[in-house]
Amino acid sequence: MKNTSITWIILLLLIFSDCNAGFAQCKSFTKKRCLPQLNPFIHNGQLNSATLMAGEKAELFMTFYSGQEYRLNVCAQTVFENAVFRVLDKNRKQLYSSEDHNTDNWDFYMATTQQLFIEVSIPNSANKTKMVANMIESGCVSVLVGFKQ
Repeated sequence: MKNTSITWIILLLLIFSDCNAGFAQCKSFTKKRCLPQLNPFIHNGQLNSATLMAGEKAELFMTFYSGQEYRLNVCAQTVFENAVFRVLDKNRKQLYSSEDHNTDNWDFYMATTQQLFIEVSIPNSANKTKMVANMIESGCVSVLVGFKQ
């Protein structure tokens, strides 16, 4: 019984340390590869990232203030062919889709303060995802916001 408890504790520690390593790698990827894509905009200081697999979707709800010019950047690791993002207003009406523009950035001006949904998805057709040791590859996807002063 004691050996079983020790085994479970070791297993949980390994899982937890693997999750932290994945988060640290995603944070490092975001800082090194994604932040430079905001130039000449100033980063708002928030690192919004997630580890996704093909077919998965993540959503973020953010406030954008009136009188500001913004750059929204969605940056994905090369394990994926592309990440698709949409910007929706509070009524879920689509304001922008990267599928229509084939770009990772959207520069826009806010005339009024609004809360917007940013929906990021990895299409199933991003079939660079492959079986590796019976596991589907996952990758980091980051959403960064910059503004001009």
